[in-house]
Amino acid sequence: MAIGQNTVEIWAAIHTPFDASGAVDEAGVRRNVRHYIATGLAGVFCNGLIGEVWSLTLQERKRVIEVIADEAWGRLGISVVISGPSVEETIDLGEHARRLGVSHAVLMVPTSGPRSPEQQFAYLHDICVRLEMPIVIFNARTAAGSPLDPGVFTQLCSLPNLKLLKTTGNAAENAALRQAARNGVLVSDPLEENFFANMQGEGQSILYADPEPYLYQRGEFRPIADYVALLAAGRTEEAARICASLAPQRIIFNKWIMEPLKRGHMPNAAVKHWCDLIGLAGGAVRSPVTPLSAAERRELEADLIACGAPGLLSAAERISS
Repeated sequence: MAIGQNTVEIWAAIHTPFDASGAVDEAGVRRNVRHYIATGLAGVFCNGLIGEVWSLTLQERKRVIEVIADEAWGRLGISVVISGPSVEETIDLGEHARRLGVSHAVLMVPTSGPRSPEQQFAYLHDICVRLEMPIVIFNARTAAGSPLDPGVFTQLCSLPNLKLLKTTGNAAENAALRQAARNGVLVSDPLEENFFANMQGEGQSILYADPEPYLYQRGEFRPIADYVALLAAGRTEEAARICASLAPQRIIFNKWIMEPLKRGHMPNAAVKHWCDLIGLAGGAVRSPVTPLSAAERRELEADLIACGAPGLLSAAERISS
């Protein structure tokens, strides 16, 4: 699968399930891949912030991709964050991903170390040139704002293997980056709640999302895919109604995931418990992330029941799964 084929695609950032001992739950990874395929996702974005990349060894990062690729058998696109502690480790992770045939490698815009516009360009440019594979740049906003300089982005768009920018800036920052895009490089705001307006107003053709697509959708219940298809078919009012129907789930998503993220508090424990509640392998978290308390788990479950979230398992079903 390739970005930029004149079709609207839905991708999702996935977590890394760990078992009770703290090891990567490979059986859980496989089970989740089958769920992503059954939900009709174009692809997944792994080993990123939602994937607890800071807690994974380089070997674990490689193994996660190997398991996903083996289970997917070409039925699911794979984007993998390759940014590592050093340039050479980043290149090594990229070459490993390329050998596995992933869709694209993902480079995080550096927010520590050398990051002046000149150094930012040199870092991203040199890695892109060395890797003969499609590249996605992930511009993750910090408290100081959007780290990617629009002028740097324009220069990088001359690279033939740069395909997409995922950017979590505010509206003005993302608008500046869209204006800076060149040569068919796409720009994706990953927030699902912005996607309908971005498709209409910005022509955004790919939702390179956070976890919403697999938290909100299950099996043949695919409201995001449905409103995307209806909007593409010109059935705007129907699309808008389905889009609006997700408002209760967005409230829960913002409470447990986006609001903590904006405070700089990683919400991986909430993502994983939500996954456990809908039949995916969520599993444990690794330090410094701490598990939800018993009261927090009950509160999240009550919130999801109250908003009518689909696919919630009973306690007995969760035990058996």
